[in-house]
Amino acid sequence: MDEPMAPYSRFVVDGFDADALLGVVRDTRFEQRLLAAGHFRACLQRLVFPEFSLDSGAYTLPIFASGSFGQGLVALAMAVSCEQPMWANGRWIPSGQVMVFAEDSELNVRPSPGGWQWAVLLIPREVLQREAVARIGRELRLPRSGWCSRPAAPAEAYGLRYGVFKALDAAASWTGVVTSEQVAAQAALLLGAFVDAVSAADAGPARRADGSWFERHRDRVVRRAEEYLKAHLDRPFDSRALSLALGVGERQLERLFRDAYGHGPCHWHQLARLNCVRSALLQADARECVTDIALRLGFGHLGRFSVMYRNVFGECPRDTLRR
Repeated sequence: MDEPMAPYSRFVVDGFDADALLGVVRDTRFEQRLLAAGHFRACLQRLVFPEFSLDSGAYTLPIFASGSFGQGLVALAMAVSCEQPMWANGRWIPSGQVMVFAEDSELNVRPSPGGWQWAVLLIPREVLQREAVARIGRELRLPRSGWCSRPAAPAEAYGLRYGVFKALDAAASWTGVVTSEQVAAQAALLLGAFVDAVSAADAGPARRADGSWFERHRDRVVRRAEEYLKAHLDRPFDSRALSLALGVGERQLERLFRDAYGHGPCHWHQLARLNCVRSALLQADARECVTDIALRLGFGHLGRFSVMYRNVFGECPRDTLRR
């Protein structure tokens, strides 16, 4: 008997909207912040099979995303395509390399400039291991906490990207009633590609999964700096105060931020404030105006604020307010 196809959805975000992007991965909340000027567009796709799900997004501009994956599920994440390696949890990860996250693990990610497509498969550990045993004759070496990432062989990286594209393209083209056999075939293709990529990378000697000492140090310092700056978004940037609060030299902070974000903490602070203003404008009620919101978030020079806002988001603040 025919059954409905695996649930497939496609959603386009035209113009940066952090709230619209919160749930880009199923049953999660990822805070996202625009990091470059220009017109932002995202095409988001989701496939939900009986035992696992796949989310994928194609972005035209780099963002910073921070959040945790769904409870009780292992996450297999990758950059399907990106011009240069992306920064994830303090490390540089090239296109096609799978990152494996234990249940409830956190991800902080920033792609390099240029177009970027990512994919995340969420699956119960026992389902993934069952498929691995059936396909390769052994269980995968998965982290029990935190995450790991190992170099992917070119053949497996290509096979995984091909599997993701093929599954999404097939779901987007299906019309009418689709048989359960067709759905099962797509699920097997997709899951098999992920198992092959992870198994090819975990066959060697066990290695530390959390990066070098410098990578961990950089991630800790940058995360502490982010928390401090978030708590002071309504104030002008103060490099000396930030340095004293963290006990880290100003020049070292500048280097660490540029490594993680491609720009320094001052620019990070400015972009974070502008992103907060955009969210406030998109959520504003009829009684609020641009001036009130800008002043509330610490922008005293309204003309300069309007120019900065338009340069980053490609529209005037009042146009955002009217949406």
